[in-house]
Amino acid sequence: MKSFNIAVLSFMGTALLFIAGCAKYQAKPLARISIPSAAKEDNTVTFSYKVFSKNDCLYYLDRDVIAKGYQPIHISICNNTNQAYSFSLDNIAIPCVDHDIVAQTVHTSTAKRAASYGVGALFLPILLVPAVVDGLGSSEANQQLDRDFEHKALKDQVINPYTTVNGLIFVSTKDAHQPVTIALTDIKNSQQLILASRDICTQV
Repeated sequence: MKSFNIAVLSFMGTALLFIAGCAKYQAKPLARISIPSAAKEDNTVTFSYKVFSKNDCLYYLDRDVIAKGYQPIHISICNNTNQAYSFSLDNIAIPCVDHDIVAQTVHTSTAKRAASYGVGALFLPILLVPAVVDGLGSSEANQQLDRDFEHKALKDQVINPYTTVNGLIFVSTKDAHQPVTIALTDIKNSQQLILASRDICTQV
């Protein structure tokens, strides 16, 4: 009986250590995209972009969102003019998917993980302890993921003179092959400035 208790405690310790490494969200801040030389000239508005690979997703988002059907694209818009421009996701030619929808899709499933413990708990009730710990850890990881996706997502905003904005957009992998075109609106006169894919610097 004593050896059985030792075995159970040993198993519990291993399980808790395993859980601590699984129910986490760890992602790196977005790196800046190299600005094309043309963007350094006065009276120019340019944009650069990078289509994320699977490795980029894992590094910057800690999730393979491409496998879930969403393609992240990192966009940088450099406004080197004395004009302010309005930017809207609705004015990107490729339909964008809300970052909240993408985040929900790649959440850690607390229900599935809890169910896996539930079967074992029928035989070893002590497994209810790591199940609770794992559930709390998964919930916290999902909250961190939501905050990070929110922070990194490109949003509707005003691009002030001589500023650069950076962020991610998410599109369906079915639409990822489409050329990128962005329409900015001049705040003063409401005229549109079209940035077409041919104006984009080489992908990095």
